[in-house]
Amino acid sequence: MTFKTLALASTIIAPLWIAPCAMAQQVAPQDETAVDSVVVTGSRIARPELESAMPISVMSMEQIKDYGRVTVYDALMQNPAMGPGLGEASSLGQEYDAGVANINLRNMGNNRSLVLVDGHRWVSGGARTSAVDVNTIPTALIDRFEVVTGGAAAVYGADAVTGAVNVVMKKEMKGVHLSATTGVSSHSDARQSDFTAATGFNFAEGRGHVVLGGNISATDKLRSTERWINRDVYSANPANTGPDDGIPDRVLYRDYRIMYRSIVPTWCMYNGKNPCGNNNGQWYQYVDGKVTAVPKSSYGIVTNGETGGQNGGPGLNGNENHFIRNGSNRQSAYANANYEFNEDTVWNGTLSFTRSTTRGAGEFPEYRTDARTAKTWWGNNGVGNTGEIATLTNPFLPAAMRDYMVANGLTQLGLDRSYNNLPQTMEKHDRRNFLLGTDITGKLTGKLRWTAFVRYGQVDDDWTTTNMVGRDQWLFARDSVRDASGNIVCRDATARAAGCKPLDFFTTGALPQDLLDYLLFDRFEKTRNSMLNAGASVDGDLFRLPAGEVKASVGVEWRREKLDTWDDPDTAKLSTIIYAPGMDFALHPDFHHKRETAEAFAEVVVPVLADLPFARRLQVEGAYRYSDYSDNESTDTWKAGLTWSPIRDLTFRGTKSHSIRVPNFGELYTPISFSTYGKIDDPCSSVYIALKPSRAANCAATVPGVKFPVPYPNLNVPIVYSGGNPDLAPETSNSFTYGVVFQPRFLRNFDMTIDYWDIKVGNAITSLGYTTLMNNCVDAAGGPDQAYCKYVIRNPAGTRDTDGVLIEGSVKEVRTQFANLAGQRVRGIDLSARYRREIGPGMLRLTFAGAKLLEQTTISEKGKAGIDYAGQWNYPTYKATLTTSYDIGRFTFGLNNRYVSKSKYAVNSTDEYNEFPNVRAFIYKDVNVTWRSKKDFAVSLGVKNIDDYGVPPAIQDTAISPHGTGDGRNIGPAYYDAIGRYFFLKLDAKF
Repeated sequence: MTFKTLALASTIIAPLWIAPCAMAQQVAPQDETAVDSVVVTGSRIARPELESAMPISVMSMEQIKDYGRVTVYDALMQNPAMGPGLGEASSLGQEYDAGVANINLRNMGNNRSLVLVDGHRWVSGGARTSAVDVNTIPTALIDRFEVVTGGAAAVYGADAVTGAVNVVMKKEMKGVHLSATTGVSSHSDARQSDFTAATGFNFAEGRGHVVLGGNISATDKLRSTERWINRDVYSANPANTGPDDGIPDRVLYRDYRIMYRSIVPTWCMYNGKNPCGNNNGQWYQYVDGKVTAVPKSSYGIVTNGETGGQNGGPGLNGNENHFIRNGSNRQSAYANANYEFNEDTVWNGTLSFTRSTTRGAGEFPEYRTDARTAKTWWGNNGVGNTGEIATLTNPFLPAAMRDYMVANGLTQLGLDRSYNNLPQTMEKHDRRNFLLGTDITGKLTGKLRWTAFVRYGQVDDDWTTTNMVGRDQWLFARDSVRDASGNIVCRDATARAAGCKPLDFFTTGALPQDLLDYLLFDRFEKTRNSMLNAGASVDGDLFRLPAGEVKASVGVEWRREKLDTWDDPDTAKLSTIIYAPGMDFALHPDFHHKRETAEAFAEVVVPVLADLPFARRLQVEGAYRYSDYSDNESTDTWKAGLTWSPIRDLTFRGTKSHSIRVPNFGELYTPISFSTYGKIDDPCSSVYIALKPSRAANCAATVPGVKFPVPYPNLNVPIVYSGGNPDLAPETSNSFTYGVVFQPRFLRNFDMTIDYWDIKVGNAITSLGYTTLMNNCVDAAGGPDQAYCKYVIRNPAGTRDTDGVLIEGSVKEVRTQFANLAGQRVRGIDLSARYRREIGPGMLRLTFAGAKLLEQTTISEKGKAGIDYAGQWNYPTYKATLTTSYDIGRFTFGLNNRYVSKSKYAVNSTDEYNEFPNVRAFIYKDVNVTWRSKKDFAVSLGVKNIDDYGVPPAIQDTAISPHGTGDGRNIGPAYYDAIGRYFFLKLDAKF
């Protein structure tokens, strides 16, 4: 479907399907006279947005809230230029930052998008990032959002590589404004409520003005099982014979289960061996007092033997405790006062406070063990342990299991199971943000004004991880015996003296409270971000040329940014573990870093021609910024732009900009941590090596002398390292925008903009998932890709584990620390249009905003072409928002359409790689009706996603699993609506 088709469809259906036109790149105004431009601050020289050389979009917060979108993140995600950042529906697995909301312009990363409030920087809200947590911005007095999508680095800062979002707050208000919005899904869950109150008044005979606003909001959590009870998951197709055989390499399992995640004791036997390690093994379970052989007919398609993954049958899928959306509560307050000392000098002061609490599943929200004999699990000074082992001497051993073991000549039996009778591990964040700022503006000359400001912001996050299992406590508790009196106790006397209680690891019933008190601990951590920012500038008209005034802005800024983190000092003593033996606890070392930055900037707009034939307006502009960092090299950024209107109806515009972004604290200094994995999807293993034509040869080239494929699953416990890199170099960026603004006189109340944009980043700083690194290493044509292979370490020929098992060629470790890749390139086309016309007794408004992605390339090594992901499901080719509204009397009716184009599940794979290689196109429709009284009272009723579309099944595993296909990190619900049909009510009152 094309933009033209959508626009035509809107014109046809508008009288029947109509919606509030708030979600647009350029918002339709409320007056009835013309489609007037809004004067915005896309640069430091204020001018109408349609006259700017840079593409600028404007969205009204009040109009956005009319259809039930009450958060800054939700509002900005309606702009097609936005890709998913962190948000309530996309923060699973984000250690440190669950509950944070970051924006991601052009899908190039949160750290390359700058967020401002009233043109000033806002303090970062992340524990390992420079990105702003937009949840810390008070919402009650937000007036509008201004999104600059090109050339903003020289104007506002080098980290605005992909653009900047300026949140503009209201400065004047009279009376009291109250608003309440509440809603619930058609499943009677996912409730969200928002209440705001704001007021304003004058003082000192109108020379001063104060505005005050407050907000309270609550969002319910949503578990994956509340939408995806039987999750669809892609996995290897056992029937596949090669990459070009016409048989899908991977099939979509509709009810994927993993046997060794069963909530009851489970084990596998093959030829008398346990664990079986073979696809032909027989699985057994202890259920309801009996040992039951699981019928092989219930296995469905067995995906691997030792871990027992299959389609259907017993077992869990491993995501029962994961959240699609975290739960949160938020309170905020904002106050602004301004006072005119005289007609030339104005003082302004701002105070804001926000508190947000988030409760969600931890990165690994369940505890399980299994029978695999990995000697490094639960390692303590080199001494390893396995999962639980049933022995004939265990006092808790059920009679049925004892009979089974005796009958089969077994003295011990390794068990697999998930402990759903343990309280779930939860991650709770309590964040407080406050800002105190003041500025003063005065007249320097008749046409120049000066401004000086100082602002201080701070975000504190008290982070608690609940119900963490003590490693040593668990090992002592599971080792139980009977004492001389016949009582079951912990074997170790020292542990008994410390309060150890025996653990029955066969039961699925409730565990005794005294045992839970011994086993479980809460971990307390703290993060503090702070920023002190000060500056001064002069702006205005310098002098007049024949074509008009030369406008300029020059200034200096200084800021000190600090990031401090503290771990719980008791945690290290407890040797706490989370999730499973293979996911060992990692201490988060205290982290204290600061950076001071001094900057000087200048911006100028020069009119060249005016009111001439084919030159109604021609002007050039430029900007420059010099930045000096206390912990990095100095940088220069610049921008050059041009606008040309040959006639009144038509304007051509273009900008070119260059920026240099230095790495942030997290990229540089995050301590190195590691996790050990019991199983990874090694592309050189027997299950995956045939999926790509280049893999077999490339795998063999990575470790000479080893015969590939290696066995699957990989049971040698590979280690995945992550963290910062103090040797990172700054990344450079060059961007271009070229566009047309069309405002035809023959079509009154219509305007349209079309802009081509192109962003190139060199030395790009990024951290790729371990699955991506492994795959990219061996999927390159012509030999292994060393840009990726250098981060994947395999065991050399002849390597054996401590049991003497040959593990040569298997993955030993993967290093996913931040690194400078060769580059990224993203380019596309934006289109927006607005139109308003009287039809019958009412007013019809149409607004369209769309983006076509032409390229989304990651270049791993200089001189190579890289991989273009444009058209993959997380980089859709087309995104668009089409809104209409019809005002008649006291009523407004309307429809909003949000379009996401058809895409491929994996753009760099053949069509037979996946059983269903494509993800269908979606048009999400939101309907709304608003009634307004004569006395400033309004009621809105609406339905979002009226067709009840959800996340496509093909990407649900990516949407949930932190290490799912493509390391998706839960971004599926950020593109596709995981909530479903949603009803909301909004009440407004003004006094």
